[in-house]
Amino acid sequence: MMMSAPVGNKSPGDVMHLTVDDYESFVLNGQRGDRSIQTVGKSGFLVCGPYRACKAGVYTVAVLGEVENSGASAIVDVVCNSGLHEFVKTDITAQAGPGLITIFSLNIPQDVSDLEIRLTVADDTRLKFQGVRIHGRDVDRDYAILNKSYANDAHWSVILFGSYLSYVKPEVPFYLVIPRRDEALFDRLFDSASVTGFVERLPIILYEDWVLEKTGNVPPAYFDGWHVQQVVKLAFSKLGLSRYYLTCDSAQFFTQPFDFGTALFRDGVLCTTARPLDRQEINQHFIDTGEQCWLRGNLVSAGVAFDAIDEHFSARLNPLKYHYIGCNGIFDSDICLSLESRAADFGYTNLCGLIAVSPYEFAWYGAFVTYCHPELFKPIEPCILRPIIEPDQLLDGAAPTGEDGYFGYLFQKPACDTLQPMQTYLACLAA
Repeated sequence: MMMSAPVGNKSPGDVMHLTVDDYESFVLNGQRGDRSIQTVGKSGFLVCGPYRACKAGVYTVAVLGEVENSGASAIVDVVCNSGLHEFVKTDITAQAGPGLITIFSLNIPQDVSDLEIRLTVADDTRLKFQGVRIHGRDVDRDYAILNKSYANDAHWSVILFGSYLSYVKPEVPFYLVIPRRDEALFDRLFDSASVTGFVERLPIILYEDWVLEKTGNVPPAYFDGWHVQQVVKLAFSKLGLSRYYLTCDSAQFFTQPFDFGTALFRDGVLCTTARPLDRQEINQHFIDTGEQCWLRGNLVSAGVAFDAIDEHFSARLNPLKYHYIGCNGIFDSDICLSLESRAADFGYTNLCGLIAVSPYEFAWYGAFVTYCHPELFKPIEPCILRPIIEPDQLLDGAAPTGEDGYFGYLFQKPACDTLQPMQTYLACLAA
């Protein structure tokens, strides 16, 4: 929803869009074009202003444009009181996403009358500034959805986003993190979905390398896409873009209205999809079935790998374990930050260090909350989305109703490799 009203009129979910026209009188070391303000090889403020009234609150600020080269130094800062009071300052080292110079969280503790979003550049900076979007957020219901995707899953991600538009409240942002090299494919698929009317807007797309660099979690060269995906899911917490977020695999979609506040909270505590498992029984099950997982570069019995994660947090293991956090990770950003801090205490390098030891992000999160923050942990059954493994399971039984705790479907191998995303989605809607 685009709004031209001042931010002072904001309510959570509202958007204020500042275009280059709003900055017309505040271009200092740049050249005004039709839809952008371009650098011209001069250092200093590219733009300042535009001096807007803004109420106290938490916001997400997206600075729009294209970065060809950030140069020796390019900075965005948010200030008031003629620049004497600074709220936030962030370096521009690379493009954050398609059409997105950078994105960050802004906390304004009290009303201001002259908010400025300024862009400072160096003489070797080459970029085009196209405006700013400021989203108001509700501190008590600060939710987001995160999808980490790749080219192979791009079709599924489009369907997932289309289902989100239909079944999730619009004030909940949808973040899609992709490798920079896959941008053209995602652009083409979303363009097609827009032309056909399947989607009426786009997700907030972030580049994978930007997320990792911005959060200080650049993975080692030997990490494959599966490892990187797990790091991104945890590292997203460090961007400060949402307090709570649901991580979605690409091969899934919603078919029923979904609301974090009613589906995932019990007595004010964020619930985590998990079921209590008897440690001895499940470890014996792993032995009997031969299920193996990674631990320090070696494949071992899954029970050994998960017990090793638990042992980082407690010398005395609970008889019950909650390692299978389900098909969707529901994360509290503050807890993820504490988990990364604990990784440093263990001698590991940030969240990448944890995944290098044992690559199971839900297991690390589940073990940490179970042992270190049990007052913040409430397991909830069943999973948010109904898992489908074999294609013939899809319409075998009643469709999700929301009342049963299921709000759609999640497809795992071999179903996700066999079923066609759009056909499957339409078939589920018709069921």
